[in-house]
Amino acid sequence: MRPVLVMAPPPDDAALRDACGDAPSWACEATWDLSGSDLASRAVDWFVARPLAAVVIVVLAALLDRWLRKLVTAVITRAVAGEAAIALDRLSGANRVSDSRQHARAGTVAAVARAFVSTMVWTVAVLVVLGTFDLDLAPLLASAGIAAVAVGLGAQSLVKDCIAGFFILLEDQYGVGDDIQVEPIVGTVEGLTLRMTRIRGFDGTLWSVPNGTIVQVGNRSRSWSKGFLDIMVRNDADLDRAIELVTEATRLVAEQPEVAAQLIETPEVLGVDRVGTDGTAIRIAITTRPGDHWRLMRTLRIEIKRRLDEEGIPLPPTGPTLGQ
Repeated sequence: MRPVLVMAPPPDDAALRDACGDAPSWACEATWDLSGSDLASRAVDWFVARPLAAVVIVVLAALLDRWLRKLVTAVITRAVAGEAAIALDRLSGANRVSDSRQHARAGTVAAVARAFVSTMVWTVAVLVVLGTFDLDLAPLLASAGIAAVAVGLGAQSLVKDCIAGFFILLEDQYGVGDDIQVEPIVGTVEGLTLRMTRIRGFDGTLWSVPNGTIVQVGNRSRSWSKGFLDIMVRNDADLDRAIELVTEATRLVAEQPEVAAQLIETPEVLGVDRVGTDGTAIRIAITTRPGDHWRLMRTLRIEIKRRLDEEGIPLPPTGPTLGQ
């Protein structure tokens, strides 16, 4: 008698779909094949397969976030370091502060980029995790879109400030420690964020200026500073001798080691700048490291005044020494 091969009945696809859905997971389908129980299949699907898938998504998102953050940091740092290297090739060694300034700017811009990348990665990860639990994302996305529009309309100035602050950092318009002029404020930058710039005025007032309101800014601390010093002598003074004394005093001051370290160019006596009823002005041009020209002009005033007094060159009684 020949053996009879008994074939197992084909799986009931409709029952499988009822238990595990139209796209059954491997765990749910395996449980159904083994037990044929709707309850067991659904339990394994909801308490094993889907949480496991969510964990895998979270792990992958964490790895992707970490890799993208490193990539963004490396790209921005390399780009800014390249700019700094070019600047160092063009500028003298006295300007090496700009190198660290560029790297500090790179760190700030990279931090903003990393935050943006993390937000995008984890937003997508959360949506995918919610999708694994068969949640209807359409109402959620619609509500989020409406909320985003409402927040955007109510926070237009905030968004404007943050965008302006990002470009201030990206373009390195100014940084902490710079002396800037934002009409009508003149002072030193004490703090800079995406939204706000804090400026300490020369009278001690701390100004908080939203970045979106800054239309134009003058930076007095970029690369070099230039000042003009006017020495007033009386109109009846020996002008040639006065110019000679001013030139000699300027040369002696420029040769001092602490002064030479501040100079970008040798101070130049330009000669007579103007003649008026208040006296004759002899002008000196000074180019120094950023912000050092004020200190140098004070030193020059002292030395020039001493030399003119020694030679008896008369000064106007109401004509002060001027500088700008």
